Amino acid sequence: MDAETPESFREWLRAEALARGFARVGFADCAPFGREGLDAWFAEGRGEPFPWLKAEDLADPSRVLEGARTALVGFFPYARPEAVPGAVPGTLKLSRYLWGKDYHMILKPRLTRLLEAAQARRPGLRGRVCVDTAPVLERQLAVRAGLGWQGKHTLLIAGRDGSWGFLGVLLLDADLPPDRPFPGDRCGTCTRCIEACPTGAIAPFRMDPRLCMTTYTVETEAEPPAPVARALAATGWAAGCDICQEACPWNRAPVWGDPGLWGGPSPLHGLPEAEASLGCGRWQSLTRRTALRRVRHRHWLATVARIRG
Repeated sequence: MDAETPESFREWLRAEALARGFARVGFADCAPFGREGLDAWFAEGRGEPFPWLKAEDLADPSRVLEGARTALVGFFPYARPEAVPGAVPGTLKLSRYLWGKDYHMILKPRLTRLLEAAQARRPGLRGRVCVDTAPVLERQLAVRAGLGWQGKHTLLIAGRDGSWGFLGVLLLDADLPPDRPFPGDRCGTCTRCIEACPTGAIAPFRMDPRLCMTTYTVETEAEPPAPVARALAATGWAAGCDICQEACPWNRAPVWGDPGLWGGPSPLHGLPEAEASLGCGRWQSLTRRTALRRVRHRHWLATVARIRG
């Protein structure tokens, strides 16, 4: 049997990742990213809500996996056309990515099994699975891997597949041929995401987390600035926010997620606002095995109180 080539190993990995539910899969080299944009982002104070992030870690994938040479990047769709936040009158809104099972519990095992299969095929191969918890520039790697471009709202737009998707990264210490990076962007003159944002958090291809509702409903319990507090009360987004993606024309007919995984019948999505001040036990029960479990009960109650003004 002929020895496997880097090209054939890459295509085997791609086929295996697609078979595990990823809609798009690409490969990028792990050369460090330029620091200029990152340093400016931190210098402007945009990293204040995330004190654990460091520019030097984000810029270099080899700080996450020593000897990293290649990144497999996959786009995993999650939204469903019939699962719309706030569709039930009188309910609060939870971002589509929070519907159904915790995505970490789905993507991490699938990528871990892929890594184990790859190591059985190529003994000595080292890798690390990254799903939103490691200091990796996932969207920039996705662009480098040819999956799409970062839209004006800074989220990855996977062409006609839209932006309703998680990114999973598998770092490998093997040299594999990279895919061609996505050239430029396809946003054109469209500014719908910018115009739709109620807090002014979005400028073309730049987002300020200090003005994003998701930051204050999911990431931090800090008191939101006045524009964010007003937007919470006006819009009813209690966990996350999908406004910029709802406005994006590329999401008119995106690739949809598996209904068996996303958009399950969690009572939270149909819970009337009047009943949203849940007790701790009820909150723990309703958020079990969902990505909402990271939001503390007291944090949820504080957000509900802000929405009620």
